[in-house]
Amino acid sequence: MQTVYFRNIRSQVLEKINSPKRGAWVRVVDPSSEELKKLEKDFNLDADLLADGVDLYEVPRIEREGNNLYIYVRYCRPVGEYTSTHPLLIVVMPDMLLTVSRIESEPISKLIDSQQVVTTQKLKLVLQILGELNRGYRQHLNNVTKKILSTRKRLQRTIVNNDDILTFIDVEEDLNEFLAALQPYGIVLHALLDGKYMKLHEEDEELIEDLQLSAGELVELTKSRLKTIQNIREAYNTIATNNLNKVFKRLTSIAIFMSIPTVVGGLYGMNVLLPFSDSDDAFWYILGATGLIMTGFVIYFKRHRWL
Repeated sequence: MQTVYFRNIRSQVLEKINSPKRGAWVRVVDPSSEELKKLEKDFNLDADLLADGVDLYEVPRIEREGNNLYIYVRYCRPVGEYTSTHPLLIVVMPDMLLTVSRIESEPISKLIDSQQVVTTQKLKLVLQILGELNRGYRQHLNNVTKKILSTRKRLQRTIVNNDDILTFIDVEEDLNEFLAALQPYGIVLHALLDGKYMKLHEEDEELIEDLQLSAGELVELTKSRLKTIQNIREAYNTIATNNLNKVFKRLTSIAIFMSIPTVVGGLYGMNVLLPFSDSDDAFWYILGATGLIMTGFVIYFKRHRWL
C-alpha cells in the first residue's frame, strides 16, 4: 500500500495527495513484488537494495547508490511473531523521501498522527523518524525495567515461580534482538554525523549527536537489563538448590529417626530371649526407651544444624 504525504513550512496540516511530487513523502507498507518493481521503475531505485528493505532479518546499515541514499534501521516491535524488531527502509532521494516497511510501523504512525511533519525538509523528517524509533525502544525498555524490579522484589520473599522464569527467557530474547539492532544503528548515526552522505547544518549535527547519545544509552541500558535478568535467574537457581538441599536434609533426618523404632521392633520380633520379655510392662519400657533415643537424636541434629 502506497500513501503520499505533503506539507511545506507554510501549510498547517499534513495532507495526503494523489501522486508524488517534489518535496513529498512516499510511504509504502507491505509492498508486493509488483509494487516493488513499480517503485524501482518510478523512482529509479536499485532493485536489490529495495528488496533488502522488506527483508525481515536485514541489519541496520547505510548505502549510497547513484543520487539516492538508503538508510536501513530496525524499530522495536516486541509483539512480533518471529522477531522483536522489524526493518524500516528510508530512501532519501534528490526530490523526495521514501519509506518502506513490511507492516504498519508504530514510529511512522505516531509521527503522522502528531502532524509535526514538514515533508519538504527531508533531513529533519529523517531525524524525526529516527527519534521516534529511539523513543519506541526506550518505552519498551522502561516497561522491561518495571517488570524486572517487580520480580526482583518478589524474589526477596522467594515467591518467584516458573512462569516468571519463562517470561524472563522471552524478555532476554527480546533484549538480545534489541542489542543486535541498536549496535549497528549507532554506526549508521555515526556515518550520518560524518557528513559524507548528507550535507548537515549545525542544528542537524546537534540533533544527530543527541540521537547517537540516546542510542548509546539504549545499548548500555539493554546490556544492564540483560545482566540483571541473568543475576535474578542465577539467584533463583541458587535459592531453589538451597531449598532442595533443605528438603533432602529433612527427609534424611526423618528417615534416620524412623529407622530407630524399626530397628528396635525388629530386634524384639526375634524368637530369642530378650530383656523384659517376661515383664507385663515390656511394651512401655521399650516405647519409652525408643522415645528417649529419638529425642536424643533430634537434639543432636538440631545442635549441629542438620535438621
